[in-house]
Amino acid sequence: MWGEELTTEQDVWDVFANYITKAENKNGIVVNKTPWNDEDLSGETERISEKLSKMNQNGVLTINSQPYANCIPSDDPTFGWGQPGGYVYQKAYLEFFTCEGNVLALLQILGRFPAVNFQVVNKSGTINYTNIKNKKPIAVTWGVFPGREIIQPTIVDPIAFSQWKTEAFDLWTEQWGKLYEAESSSRNIISKISESYLLVNLVDNDFPKGNCLWEVLEDMFSRRKLNDKMQLKTSLLEWINMHSSKK
Repeated sequence: MWGEELTTEQDVWDVFANYITKAENKNGIVVNKTPWNDEDLSGETERISEKLSKMNQNGVLTINSQPYANCIPSDDPTFGWGQPGGYVYQKAYLEFFTCEGNVLALLQILGRFPAVNFQVVNKSGTINYTNIKNKKPIAVTWGVFPGREIIQPTIVDPIAFSQWKTEAFDLWTEQWGKLYEAESSSRNIISKISESYLLVNLVDNDFPKGNCLWEVLEDMFSRRKLNDKMQLKTSLLEWINMHSSKK
């Protein structure tokens, strides 16, 4: 399902895209799970599947996401939860793996999106960078119900994310890489991704206005092209150190 043989990173990207679209891979097998997702997409994720598929085909490998929702009745068949008579809210959220060049471009353009919180981590832990003040949890899903306090079932917690990254990166090699012979090109591609990609999350806090995260990623791709054209030599760690010292 994840490819009898991998020859390029694009083959891996296609697996993620096929999972989102429920499409058959080049061997005619439907990709119905990934190492990070054992189940089919939820109804709310299907609402953004077209955009998710495009991002995955371009190397933004999503493992968790949710669209925004603003004051949706709690009995809504797609977004609803909790007791009847309430209203639910969500901030747009994305969690994904992508390469260092993309992450550098992302950080370069995020200043234009002040309502977006982010965190980026690498496998070794040498990079763990966020703009979340004091690393406090952020509510991304909550509900308001008659006669009750606000219920907040989902948060983005920078500390928990830093802990989760170990398992998230290990799934590359433990569940995917080991499907292939040692020293094979397929296993080497998975190992390279595990070692070189970063894990990223994005939260759009301005949920009443919709979801700006697609615009963020399109700007990231544009900036990446510019960086490549300019042959930018600055590494991600150098960029982070320079900008951390300015705070």
